[in-house]
Amino acid sequence: MKFISALKGCAMPLAVAALLAVSNANAAEPGVTDDTIKIGVTGPLTGPVAVVGGVAEGIRARVEQANAEGGVKMGDGKTRKIDLIIEDDGLDPQRTLANVRKMAEKDQVFALVGTAATPNNLAIGRYITQKKVPNLFMYSGVVSLNAPKWEVGFVPSFSTEADSFAEYLKANKPNAKVAFLYLNTETGQTFMKAFDSAIDGTNIKVIERQPVTSQDPTVETQLNTLKASGADTLVIIAAPRQGGEAIRFQSESGWKPLTLVTNLSSAYPVLQSVGLDNAKGIITSDFLKPITSDQKSGDEGVDHYLDAIKAAKVNFVFANTIGQTGYAIGDALIQSLEKLKDPTREELMKVVHNMNGWKNPLLQEGITMTTKEGSDIYPIEALQLYQFDGQKYVALGGVMGFEGKTYE
Repeated sequence: MKFISALKGCAMPLAVAALLAVSNANAAEPGVTDDTIKIGVTGPLTGPVAVVGGVAEGIRARVEQANAEGGVKMGDGKTRKIDLIIEDDGLDPQRTLANVRKMAEKDQVFALVGTAATPNNLAIGRYITQKKVPNLFMYSGVVSLNAPKWEVGFVPSFSTEADSFAEYLKANKPNAKVAFLYLNTETGQTFMKAFDSAIDGTNIKVIERQPVTSQDPTVETQLNTLKASGADTLVIIAAPRQGGEAIRFQSESGWKPLTLVTNLSSAYPVLQSVGLDNAKGIITSDFLKPITSDQKSGDEGVDHYLDAIKAAKVNFVFANTIGQTGYAIGDALIQSLEKLKDPTREELMKVVHNMNGWKNPLLQEGITMTTKEGSDIYPIEALQLYQFDGQKYVALGGVMGFEGKTYE
């Protein structure tokens, strides 16, 4: 009897200890319950670069679509709806950091997704490393990650895009005299470094470079300097507003160089804002399927996207590649959760650092997502070049692949 009584006396402390252990395990992984998972997004919903807020809107559309279809069946067998928290940072890195602090500490998000712009991702690197918060599928072509264990990008590196432009010029304008209008951040520096390396030993020369920031009210002075240089090729690496001004200038000023525009500022709405005729002939790169109509196309992925943005009442038009990228990022998030057998942050990073040919509804045929932990941190390393004919983008050649070749 005394032995049984002693066991009974031990039972309560053991039960309490077990409950505390479960509680502590749950506390170690914020934002996850049996039926929900909390994800945070920060981006420029307002301000001069609000067009980039299309990333957050596209993510929202894909998440709302998944939730409306019942939620995401995750790898642990449980179906959860995504509780998405979106904060406005105006593309100000300090506001991005403040938003991330709030979402991690107050809102208790499980992970971040789609953080826009290189300076903004750099601003949060130390914090997310300290707090061990995954920063998934960044909308930034950064070359070297700031918090490699806790980050993964999405869009191709700026160095990959630079390589694609260089390869085009080698084949089609081998004696090009190039002028750069470049973002005076790591974005522009990364692109130019890769481009200079790619044209080394050729007859292609860069003869003028002019810096720009995303806050500049006008870049006419820089553009006049580039025009006066005698360059016959213009490469634009700028935010949408300044990139659009450059597209208009190269046409209306009578300069008419061969103009290559990075994906940053070549979205169809940007071209509309400066006049489609002014954009005729420009060349850009993309990794997404071209979407030229809001009517059903017969392509399952595109039609799913069109349904989603209509239901979500997004603030961008169907042809906006920034919004499309956001939707594709949202789909990559969902695929990651579907493969997550143990809903922990550590396991999530293992999943996204070991993608093996993942498909995505909006990626072009022949382009997939692949990463390899410790050696390949770039999910998308292929691009298709396009030329604008005054109404639509027309493909130039086939997909250009650089898998495993992205470098600083």
